[in-house]
Amino acid sequence: MTYFIRARTHYHYAQLLYQEVLQGKRELSLSLLRDIFLQGLKTIYALTEVNAPSSPPTLEDILKKILPTLSSEEKEKILQLKELLFSKKDVKFSKEEWLSKIEEFLDLVRECLQPIL
Repeated sequence: MTYFIRARTHYHYAQLLYQEVLQGKRELSLSLLRDIFLQGLKTIYALTEVNAPSSPPTLEDILKKILPTLSSEEKEKILQLKELLFSKKDVKFSKEEWLSKIEEFLDLVRECLQPIL
């Protein structure tokens, strides 16, 4: 049961960050986008990992655990967003394009959480 609480907590935090950007309370930045993305991944991770990890999992640990549980379309979306957010290339998107990508990602996370929301 506690893993449900952890999953919802990560999801609500990601949603809160996203809403703060939409409301203008926070400035959109790459580090904020990464934080929202990681919180969303931790949401799914919490559903696959019943016991809390003894140390914070790395991005690669999280992906290794959650990717087998997702559909091929979901995997593709997550891996594409990961590449955009963590690549060394200078990615040029408008604020609206980034917000659209993050909203799409949070919708995917919400679908994964649907049974417990």
